[in-house]
Amino acid sequence: MDLFEPLKKVSEDQWHTKFKLLKEDPYGEGERIILQRWVEGLVDRDNKMVQEFQKTFHASFWEFYLYACFREAGFVLDQTHNRPDFMIKAPYEFNVEAVVANIKSQGRPESDRGMEDLMDMFIPPKNQEDFFQIQHEAVVRQSNAITSKMKKYENEYSKCDWVKADVPFVIAMSSYSQVNYGREFIYPMMTLLYGMYYVPEENSYVSVSEVQKPETDSTIPVGLFNSDKYSGISAILYSCTTTLGKLTSLAKSEGYFSMNEVYNLRRDYEDTKMPYKLHHVGIDSPEMLTDGLFLFHNPFAKNKLDIQCFEDTSVTQFFWQGNILVHTSNTYPIVCRLNFSKMLQQGFHILIDEYSRQYNDFSPMEYYSLDESEKIKVDFNRDCLVCIWVKMERDQSIRNVHYLRSQYLTDEYLLQEAKREVGKRTEKIDKIMRIDLIREKEIFDFVNQ
Repeated sequence: MDLFEPLKKVSEDQWHTKFKLLKEDPYGEGERIILQRWVEGLVDRDNKMVQEFQKTFHASFWEFYLYACFREAGFVLDQTHNRPDFMIKAPYEFNVEAVVANIKSQGRPESDRGMEDLMDMFIPPKNQEDFFQIQHEAVVRQSNAITSKMKKYENEYSKCDWVKADVPFVIAMSSYSQVNYGREFIYPMMTLLYGMYYVPEENSYVSVSEVQKPETDSTIPVGLFNSDKYSGISAILYSCTTTLGKLTSLAKSEGYFSMNEVYNLRRDYEDTKMPYKLHHVGIDSPEMLTDGLFLFHNPFAKNKLDIQCFEDTSVTQFFWQGNILVHTSNTYPIVCRLNFSKMLQQGFHILIDEYSRQYNDFSPMEYYSLDESEKIKVDFNRDCLVCIWVKMERDQSIRNVHYLRSQYLTDEYLLQEAKREVGKRTEKIDKIMRIDLIREKEIFDFVNQ
């Protein structure tokens, strides 16, 4: 199957903008090779896959990706029937129907995405002015996609002779529900499926049964997996980061030349000090094919999907153990991804660093330390804080060295000592920018916020 072959039925004017970019990018050879590899062995049962890919892109792209993931996982597929989308036969048996959550008909189009949207990709939820708007829109669009597929499966596919009634049914959904779908993470799915509504200011979830539809007075029910109403769905396989950035990340991971840089923000649930980790993608720090996939199990499913089904992949799984929702993963899950031109690297690197600090809830003094970032605690009845701000030789970035000293030492002594401390450092420091001697809690609270 040649995805980029010219088709008589599809003129260049009908090409989707992402297909056009992928086809014509002179530096996109790696992405094209990987995409072609995804579809090796895939049977075009309706003889329209290439046409739909070139014209509408997302739905076909998602199916190509899923097929590649299933093959990599070692699944055996039955491709003799044209529905459902995927029939997995071994080592586990289950059926998969793919769907995408698209932008609403009158919504802001993806073509409107600008530099500000790109720069905002790494903003922490607590600092996103439109966080709830983004999440509510995602819940609505994803709910529509899931319920429509569920009805189609129950009313049509389940009645096919080749579809077994006792086999798990999985809906695989990729979200392209709005311009900034890459900022959705797992939050809309947690709300839609389990009624768990994330509140950034508290960094915790609250229980809800409905959410308001954006720009309306109506609400939409959530918590689909909190009863047996949707017991026909065994699980939801989900991603909001499967787009061109995924291809570029995989291409860079394999060593292909790229004019772009890719950064992932990942979540380490076991690290309480620095839970959000920056991942600069490259051949020495690759992104895996199934990175960015999440599988949400339905505790009320009549045909449950085996947890071990995806245990050898990078899929992050959520499931209930008693009254506790737990998760398991072989890698740190991807929270968001930033894919940008190398020409913008210097400015974006500063921005990425700063947003990483905000995600991890460190003050500038704590985060930009040359030593391991730690929360600063000072008893000002006894100690003062010395903070030395320096410029680094290699990248001209600003970092600091800070430590506690006795309140009884004079300013003059502490300043001279600070210069000696910088001289002892093994890092290549260009020069000292400033030395702060902080003796009062009020001043500390002001500079450390």
